[in-house]
This record gives sequence, structure tokens and C-alpha cells, in this order.
Amino acid sequence: MEQFRKFLRDKAFALVLTACLLAAAAAGVWAVRTVRNELKQNLDAVRSPSSTAPGIDEGINTSPGVAGEEEAEWQQQNAPAANSVANVPKADSSSGGAASSSGAQSGSGSVREPSALQTESSPASSSDAPASTQPVSGRILNSYSGDELVYSKTLGDWRTHNGVDYAADRGAEVTAPAAGKVVETGTDDKWGPVVAIEDASGRVWRVCGTTDAKVKKGDTVSAGQTIGKVGSVSCECAEESHIHLEVMEGEKYLDPIKAMK
Repeated sequence: MEQFRKFLRDKAFALVLTACLLAAAAAGVWAVRTVRNELKQNLDAVRSPSSTAPGIDEGINTSPGVAGEEEAEWQQQNAPAANSVANVPKADSSSGGAASSSGAQSGSGSVREPSALQTESSPASSSDAPASTQPVSGRILNSYSGDELVYSKTLGDWRTHNGVDYAADRGAEVTAPAAGKVVETGTDDKWGPVVAIEDASGRVWRVCGTTDAKVKKGDTVSAGQTIGKVGSVSCECAEESHIHLEVMEGEKYLDPIKAMK
């Protein structure tokens, strides 16, 4: 009797387990069908011609009337460019396609050499007087030393050289190193004959060794204008014939080479 009851319990358990498995399987099948149906609907919606992604075709007007107006407007814009081609000068065929140097006409236009165009331009600024220049064209004998002491052949000692010495033959032409007003002409006890010019910025250019002055105190000169001839620099007379140029700003000596830049 006890075995029979056990058999019934096992049978009931097996039936309950089977029912649970069947229910789970049915739920799984239902879920799969639901997902499949949703996927099919989404796929059909994507493939449908009526479904258009927003923004792709918005604002595009394909009506014949608007297209015709756009085409007409496009043609009107091209018309001036097409007409302007007829006005372009063509090369002379007799010179192998190159324009002649005389600028011969071809068609309704003419071609001129670049040199002809350049000659009609305004005069170059290089024709203006330079801001500053060497008083003579010779080479530099002695440079500005600043605070460094250099040996003086004439005086036989070491001292600073506050200017630049330019080699030049005795009697050669001396020109104004800068434009300005003549503030000194005459003979200096140390430097010999001197012509000094004050420029617009207040700097004084002293050209030592300038004899036979062609200017006088108070004259206005331009850079490169003749002011005298090469003479002798008293305190440097042991050196080769030259002109000594100094530039002073107040009581301070400047390097003439830098001042001319």
C-alpha cells in the first residue's frame, strides 16, 4: 500500500514537472514569435518606399516650374561670361602664337609687352635722395671702437676711436653723409678742417678732414650733396689719407655705420 502511494506521488510530480516544462516552452515560443513579428514590421517599414528619412528630401522642390526658373537663371548668369570671351585679345599668328613686341592689335583687343607697361608706371622711390650715405666711396680704414681702446699711430697711445675712417685720396670730393642744416664749418685744433651737419632728429654728423668747404653755417644740404674736398685729419695724420666721420647724439657718440642704416 505504501509503495502504491509513493508511485502516485512520483507520478503526480512527473505530471507537474511536465506541465511546467510545457508552459515554459509555450512562453518561449510566444516570445520568439513576438520578436519575429516586430522585426518583420520594422524591416517592412524600412523597405517601404513611402518611408523617407527626415531631412533628406526636405526643402527640395522638384516641381517643373521651379526647375525651369532655376535653369533660366543659370543660363542668364553664364551669358556675360560667354560674351566676354569674344573681347579677349588673341596672339598674332604670324609670330607663332606669341604677342609681338610692338603690341600689334588682334581682334578687338591689343597686347603690350610687360616692359611697355612698366614704363608707364610712376617713378620708383629709389630716385629720391638717400637718408644717409658715406661721405666718400673709399674702404673703411678704422672702425668705431665704442668703449674699446685702440692704438693711435699719430699720438702713440691707446684711446677710443669715436668715429669711422674712410680711405680717400687728397683732394677727392666729399659729400654730406645726411640731410640737414650745416652747424659748423672751419678748423678744429684737434681734427683739422671740419663740416658738421645736424639732421632732422637732432644728431650731428661731423665730417673731419673736409677742406675747401662748399657750404657755410646755416645752409641746408641733402645727403650726397658736395660739401668740400678731402684734406688732412690733424690727430690722425700718420694714417693713410682719409675722412673721419663722427655722429653725436647730445654728448654721446654713435657708431656711424649703424646710424646710416
